[in-house]
Amino acid sequence: MKKIIILLTAILLYTSANAQMSSSEPQERSNMPAERTHIMGSRDINQKGQSRYEQIQSSKIAFFTTELELTPKEAEDFWPVYNKYWKERETAYRKIQSNLKMITKAVTGETKVTDSELRDLTENYVSGFSAEGEIQKAYFTEFSRILPLRKVAKLYRAEEMFRVKMIHQLRKGGGGSGPGPMNR
Repeated sequence: MKKIIILLTAILLYTSANAQMSSSEPQERSNMPAERTHIMGSRDINQKGQSRYEQIQSSKIAFFTTELELTPKEAEDFWPVYNKYWKERETAYRKIQSNLKMITKAVTGETKVTDSELRDLTENYVSGFSAEGEIQKAYFTEFSRILPLRKVAKLYRAEEMFRVKMIHQLRKGGGGSGPGPMNR
């Protein structure tokens, strides 16, 4: 019963945070790299009216709540901070991917750039990883204020476990209709 209450609290918190950000979400999705847009495309709606992105987020909430063993109070404090953290990481990721796309165009000859411009593009690409690391470092401090250290450590483990779980689902074709993009 306790886990059900925690799970429902987490889903309600996610839903309210997601509703607040929904006005900017379509623009953000259009800026996402193609592979992320494919995974989280809003076209793919399940029988409950949820997009694939919402399905993944609901699964993530349930998975994290179980793995972290969040109390209702911890869940209430954790999810708004985590959602903000994830949004910042996604923004950093999009910048990295954008720089990589420009580098790819430059090295394949699709776009002509000078060596100086290529150096700048490459430095921006590499510095994007530093920016993402700084986000993680800053939020480690935030998470440590909300959760016991052991649960913060479990968070990072749960993120990796969930990522691997999603990759396996996509490989099996569980990412939507038809065979998965990585099936051979």
